[in-house]
Amino acid sequence: MAFYHLKRIARNKFAVKAPKIYKYYIDRKVASLPEFKFTGRENLCLAKKVAAFYAPEYRPHAADATTGAFTLFGHRLDFGAPENIDWNAKIEAEQDFHLWRMKLGHMGVVCPMLIDGKPEQLDAVSRLIDGYLESTSYQQPGAFTSYLFPYSVSHRLLALVSGFIIAHNNNSIPKDLEIKLKNFLRWNAGFILNNIEHELKNNHVERNLAALCLYFDALDNVSADLVSSLDRNIKEIIEACILPDGLLAERSAMYQGLSVMALMIFSESQILSQATRATAKERLEKAIHAWAIMTHPDGEISLFNDSWWGEVPPIDHIFPDRLPMRSLEILDSAGYARLAGAKIFAIFDAGPIGPSWNPGHGHGDFLSAEVDLDGKRFIVDPGTYQYSTGKRRLHERSVQSHNGPCWRDVNPVQYNGCFKVGKLAAASLVFDPDSTALQIAGKLELQGGIVQREVQLTNNDTLKFFDRWSDKPKAAQVTLIIQGEWALAERTSSSLSFRAGSKRGIISVETGSIDSIYAGQWARNYLKSEAATYIVLKPDQTSSSRGGSLKWTVRHL
Repeated sequence: MAFYHLKRIARNKFAVKAPKIYKYYIDRKVASLPEFKFTGRENLCLAKKVAAFYAPEYRPHAADATTGAFTLFGHRLDFGAPENIDWNAKIEAEQDFHLWRMKLGHMGVVCPMLIDGKPEQLDAVSRLIDGYLESTSYQQPGAFTSYLFPYSVSHRLLALVSGFIIAHNNNSIPKDLEIKLKNFLRWNAGFILNNIEHELKNNHVERNLAALCLYFDALDNVSADLVSSLDRNIKEIIEACILPDGLLAERSAMYQGLSVMALMIFSESQILSQATRATAKERLEKAIHAWAIMTHPDGEISLFNDSWWGEVPPIDHIFPDRLPMRSLEILDSAGYARLAGAKIFAIFDAGPIGPSWNPGHGHGDFLSAEVDLDGKRFIVDPGTYQYSTGKRRLHERSVQSHNGPCWRDVNPVQYNGCFKVGKLAAASLVFDPDSTALQIAGKLELQGGIVQREVQLTNNDTLKFFDRWSDKPKAAQVTLIIQGEWALAERTSSSLSFRAGSKRGIISVETGSIDSIYAGQWARNYLKSEAATYIVLKPDQTSSSRGGSLKWTVRHL
């Protein structure tokens, strides 16, 4: 990874200083690839599965795109015409990490435009590609973090290939646009092939390889060396980044959906070896189950680590006929547990910050829980408002902003910039696999001490939390974030009652105290902040022992 990181830095500098040479290099590589031809090998069924990750999200924006306007993450830019798009555009809400323009570079909106096949949409697709080829350059500062970011190009290839195959089956694409698309797809495939993000590994390489696999699977005359290389890399990324329980190593429910898409491609690809397809299929079944475990009753995903709603479709939109969940589900490799009663629900996190080779998407949510009452989010994760460096990103990743037991002056993980992580940490699940009790526990061992939490589900409507600190009780705390739709209705010295319409919930402290309540924020959608109520609980400090304990419950009324 270090070698590839140096290679990436060298590429970014060389391409700016010698763009003609770098263009010649990439163009030669592209020219060595077979042309995209419809030979009957293209997998229409698989194309529809992949398109399901793009078309529903972008279809509402297709009409705007025909005029050159794009709304991404709730922020709209109007370029006047599809051919006039500034692929390096920035929005005011982002500082040093510009995900808006990266998502623009995905060209996801082209997928439903090809599938729906309206004349004005197909004309806009043609003009969009022409404008991209005319206005983009290797020399432009920021090119490799926007329209030439291999991750963005991979999404582009996935969206366009899947949409193109479906549209071709519908006989809706004019001949001149078909030729233009085939050439454009070939260029994108060649670029990714020579810029696989081995320096980042994780979901980046997974996305690169999924895009290449979908593209080359539809082609004849793909060289044996290329197929062998793809097969080897795909097998390695599955074994390294998809845990035995099916969750990806980055432990994000959002990226889990994209991992499922990649595994679907790998398991159905005709160019991969039978052994690799079998490995992909075995992990796919577990990955779907893991995705379901990380999904709340409202159909949307958990927000642990870097996650937000809308980046992947709800699992029920892709797999509507899943098996029902049990009251207690455990992902022992990832360190997650799911507790579900008739009126209360929780997902509990007791795992590592992320994979040791790149934990950049990890948050300090050790031993924290997300809790729903009667199908509505109640205690929430702070979420991921944006990737840009700053106080908000540090807050959302800090252990103190999550509701796991912690010390206000102890930081198990060190963060630097958008994604860099210094010191690592890992909590661990504690459970009896043979027990039928609806309870789960976890612990986090640090140099400064040990914190533990046990969660019990009782009477189908109550969650009991037992938190313990090994020492320093005066600095110990638990911070709960109540999403803003719940209004504080009543407060006593040991309980807080909340209302959200006809729904009611209560937080009661049996051992310990309610220290403070104040207004704050959380985010379930990228670049959209929402109101929340923050509650700080303190453990009992009257015990003669060095440590502290806190017992509290959440109950649906």
